Amino acid sequence: MNDMPDQEKMQIAEAHKPILEPLEEKGFILDIGGGGEGVIGQLMGEQVISIDKNKRELEEAPSDNMKIVMDATDLKFLDNTFGTAASFYTLMYMDSKTKQETINEVYRVLKPGGKFLVWDSEIPSEKPNDKVEFYVVPIEAKLPKKEIKSGYGVRFIFQDKKLITEMCKKACFELNIKSEKGSMLYFEFIKK
Repeated sequence: MNDMPDQEKMQIAEAHKPILEPLEEKGFILDIGGGGEGVIGQLMGEQVISIDKNKRELEEAPSDNMKIVMDATDLKFLDNTFGTAASFYTLMYMDSKTKQETINEVYRVLKPGGKFLVWDSEIPSEKPNDKVEFYVVPIEAKLPKKEIKSGYGVRFIFQDKKLITEMCKKACFELNIKSEKGSMLYFEFIKK
């Protein structure tokens, strides 16, 4: 039995093609929602602590970094622990309340001056028709030594650049870098 929904129930975005370079961080990097392909873990290896509330997602991640089953809205780390946190196509799976709580927790566990890196997608507020239930983003992520092809699909939950930046500003983050190409978003926020 196939778990994939019918094509007519999906709106498929243009392929996102993020290019990831090694992160400039000497300490541990917190990877929010680091299961699945484990892109940040594959990029930075043993420096990464990936958390995901879904144990199976962490088990399937091909990276060799540390993986911990944990809810991002209740991080079990002390304040000011990490110099960098990353979210690679994770916020799109969260409703607004969960997204804000996660962003607040990331702010708490980052050191002053720490960076929160976000790769994600805009999701339209309206479906193209009544049959569509899912928004699917094909991914072709380029890492220095490999390319990862995958796709992320969610039930329609509106998300745009304004929503993400407002939530991060509410948590007291300062926007440092913003890049967008079509529906693909990249942000770098700094903890004040």
